[in-house]
Amino acid sequence: METVEHESPEARSNADRAFFLYQRLVSLFLPILIGVTSPIWLPQQQFPAVPAIGLLCPVPGLVDVGLLVLVVALSLSLLLAGPQFKWASALWLSLALALGFAFLLNQHRFQPWAYQFAVLAIFFGLAPREHARRLASWVALSVYFYSALSKLNPSFVNELGADFLATLGSFIGLAVEPTQLGPWKWLALAFPAFEMLAFLLLLNQRTRRIGVVTAGSMHLSLILVLGPFGLNHSWGVLLWNVFFLAQAILLFWFPLPAEVTETGGWKVRLAQAVCGIVLLFPTLELIGLGDPWPAWGLYASHVGRTHCFVVRHAVASFPKDLQKYVDTDSSDDLFVPIDLGRWSIETTGAPIYPGERFSFAVGRALVLKTGAANFVRFVVESPAGRFQDDRETDTFSGEELTQQSHERFWLNTLPRDYYLRD
Repeated sequence: METVEHESPEARSNADRAFFLYQRLVSLFLPILIGVTSPIWLPQQQFPAVPAIGLLCPVPGLVDVGLLVLVVALSLSLLLAGPQFKWASALWLSLALALGFAFLLNQHRFQPWAYQFAVLAIFFGLAPREHARRLASWVALSVYFYSALSKLNPSFVNELGADFLATLGSFIGLAVEPTQLGPWKWLALAFPAFEMLAFLLLLNQRTRRIGVVTAGSMHLSLILVLGPFGLNHSWGVLLWNVFFLAQAILLFWFPLPAEVTETGGWKVRLAQAVCGIVLLFPTLELIGLGDPWPAWGLYASHVGRTHCFVVRHAVASFPKDLQKYVDTDSSDDLFVPIDLGRWSIETTGAPIYPGERFSFAVGRALVLKTGAANFVRFVVESPAGRFQDDRETDTFSGEELTQQSHERFWLNTLPRDYYLRD
């Protein structure tokens, strides 16, 4: 592999060396994160794969295997060759295209870290390092801003925020359940407030190093709360926090050179346009038109939800590997809940894609696979209010799924064909 041998003095600055290391960090963490969530990247029948477009349902699973091999091979090539390899730009753009096609074949793959890495691959492939570094920094800043904004609401205080507080309390010997916090639960707003503080400090060149320390402290706290001694979230969540910890140092600790004045040609303008879309897309989620994860709604509780229930006596007809996700002990009601989130985590290693649509699609796949349309009930909850924890709910039977899908969602809710095969 041929690399560029001669560097300008600027290329040997601390900021440039840090950015070269950052590019290699991206190419290292991508295959690692894919590895800990490998079932969503491979054809399997333990959990449904839902393409973004219905026309892609018949695509054979062999295509997914080929895409996985291609993504890993490109990542490792970039890791080994380094950012100065003369074909690095082509490799980054190929990686972005491969990830984009993989997302289309399964919406579950659109994890926030995978989305970020695909965007970064576009920047690295199109723009020189000065431009790419600034674009990557703006995306990182947007994650902090929109993630904090998504948690400044009563639903976070009442749900995941209360879990965070109770978990932190357990580390200092305060054994309290989230439901026992009372008015103290409002202290949970300190989490998004601290995240917003990190954003503001990183935004200002003069306070940037304090911002790095603030962001690093936040990520270490999240790793503690979400780790095996806390809420025991997935490895993907924990490793992405490790990546963000390193990212804060590599992108923001070292002083940047003066503003780049030249436009850099159409490739830079295209990269800037992509960055603009990434920065503005979260505003659509605020008005109910965008998905939570591409809007950086991380650990957010306000998102819409779909719940799936099945008649108690029909559970015995389910495959054995699915029966354990039906909570028959939660109540004595005729309809008992199917824990779609637990099903996702335990079979794929990845949290379920948030929002009404994907959970609806997973429940619909379950109905198609088991033939249980007459025995299930779906409850769709709208996103919670920004200032009040109130939701609108709709309930319908399994026989109405096709009609409801057409009326509610723009994207596909049918599984890939290989999931339905016996």
